[in-house]
Amino acid sequence: MRWFFFLLSLLFISLGTMLILYSKETRAYVRNWFYRYDVRLMSGVPFAIGVLLLIGAFQVREVFGLAIVLGLLAMAKGAYLAFGPRQQIRNLRDWWFEEAGDNVIRLSGLVTFLIGAAFLSWLV
Repeated sequence: MRWFFFLLSLLFISLGTMLILYSKETRAYVRNWFYRYDVRLMSGVPFAIGVLLLIGAFQVREVFGLAIVLGLLAMAKGAYLAFGPRQQIRNLRDWWFEEAGDNVIRLSGLVTFLIGAAFLSWLV
């Protein structure tokens, strides 16, 4: 499971960097995914990642606390996207991709980068 955490940390670091440096371009790229596919179909991705984080938390003890918290949050996100009210999910998606300011996007990129750096620093 160490490979999963290494891969996840590199993914978080690269996504965070892209959100900080190229916020408009990254948001436009991700927007294409969320408007092209049904959110209910994509809800399995965060749920599966959450399950992997929970399983991996018990195998890689260095990242136990962060993996448990992120795993539960990812599973909750997947469940919300699968079973939540469609209009509320659309409103949230539209706000994130159309109305959220650059500071909000960059701050989320910074948080994403720091989570990836924390995973990587605990693994190395």
